[in-house]
Amino acid sequence: MREGLFALAKIEDELVPVADRSALVEVIERRMLAHPDYWAGYYEGTAQQQRLARRFSYSDRLRYYWPDPEIEAAENRLYDNLAALQIPLPLISQFLPEQYARVRAGSLSPEPRALVVDKIRDALRPYAYACFPTVRDRSTTTTTIQGALLV
Repeated sequence: MREGLFALAKIEDELVPVADRSALVEVIERRMLAHPDYWAGYYEGTAQQQRLARRFSYSDRLRYYWPDPEIEAAENRLYDNLAALQIPLPLISQFLPEQYARVRAGSLSPEPRALVVDKIRDALRPYAYACFPTVRDRSTTTTTIQGALLV
């Protein structure tokens, strides 16, 4: 989710005037610094190293902050800002290349929430394919005979 939303934030930076932006990444940073309970014991190093870890760590302590009301408000503003525009395909290509390929193929809508959901599905697809290795077309969601949903 973080990767998809951060990509949308980069797109927003290119399309939306500064005063109207969600400032999602900055809001997250501010809230994580104000409430370090979920990350302080996990990220060592200099202030710069900790900042990078808060944003990009594999352990992704950010997941505990998504329900924060300020972060939720910034996320919703990001979605609203981009939903009000037609995101240019070159920006989707730049920041969400896998989603761009699916948009171009017609299997994914270029709407902001759809792009993020599909980015999340990118993380789930390898697990689905490991469970159902005979699936040939891995670019779409499929239901097996047993009813299991492949993402």
